[in-house]
Amino acid sequence: MTLPPYTVASRSPQAYRLSQMTALALSALLLVSSPLQVVLAFSIPSAGMFVVSALLSLVLVLPLVLMASNTPPVTLSPDGITLQPWPGSPTTVGWDAVKEIKPYPLLPPEDAETVRKVMVGKKNYRPAEGLMFICEGLPWRYRVVGFFCGEGFKPTFAVTNRSHADYDGFRAYLDKVRR
Repeated sequence: MTLPPYTVASRSPQAYRLSQMTALALSALLLVSSPLQVVLAFSIPSAGMFVVSALLSLVLVLPLVLMASNTPPVTLSPDGITLQPWPGSPTTVGWDAVKEIKPYPLLPPEDAETVRKVMVGKKNYRPAEGLMFICEGLPWRYRVVGFFCGEGFKPTFAVTNRSHADYDGFRAYLDKVRR
């Protein structure tokens, strides 16, 4: 029996899109401001610190790329995983290109979520869970995710119960497909 595709959407599509737009706008602002800061450094005497500021601006783009790329909505199928980032076009990765599946290290530990426990209540609280997929053939921005996850510059993305709806269904489908 062939399994139908299974889509794991963002827990809040509006919040996901807003965070993507914010990351994109801030990245554009930092990328545009960096060359302007270098121009200021060379045009104003004793303003050499603008070069350092320009370099820092470029480095600060990396966490924004992480924010925009780490947990895209995904669709699982028997053939592979389709990532559906915004902005961007869907990217399909075959199961043979998935090199490793590991626990996602960028989630908060249970003891660090005391405010969340109070907000949702002890009965409804669930610790953060997630899996990261280390794959070949993903665009460059997923290499930044791999860097922040401690995997070097291997292309990586994650699926978590904090950013995706129906994480339990995702895990069940993943177990069926990966047998």
